[in-house]
Amino acid sequence: MNKNKIRTVAVVVIIATMALAFIIYAVSNSAFNFKGNSFNQKTKTGLGYMRTGRQDFNSPETFFMGNFTANMAMNDRSGKFVCVEIRLKMSDTDMVKELKEKNIVLRDAVIEEMSLNRFSEVSTEKGKLALKEKLRNRLNSVVSEGDIEEVYFTKFIIQ
Repeated sequence: MNKNKIRTVAVVVIIATMALAFIIYAVSNSAFNFKGNSFNQKTKTGLGYMRTGRQDFNSPETFFMGNFTANMAMNDRSGKFVCVEIRLKMSDTDMVKELKEKNIVLRDAVIEEMSLNRFSEVSTEKGKLALKEKLRNRLNSVVSEGDIEEVYFTKFIIQ
């Protein structure tokens, strides 16, 4: 081999090694956690920053009802559905037992109430607030101990 070919091969090997090292560094320090859920990251500190990922809010006054998907009323746009994740703010932490016991009835009430709304109603901020109020009243009619003070949408998707 002549010197130019050896020099070219050496430069290509050095550049490829540097590119591989950069890719390994970027992947190992990225926001993704390849061992599982990307939201459960370890806290990283250094150089004045801290990255923790998503933190769940687990207050004793709130109750996680779960995810709901319901078809919407077919008056203005057929085939639309709403997908929400709901948390409830309770007046009394002792309500948790009753909410767990009546989980099926409460879930049915939520799905039924959501399916009564049209796309045009829940696509606005005013419509979402009205839906929250309807859900709160409907769920309060099911529970006997305490009151549900607020309904929180922690996820809200309309398609």
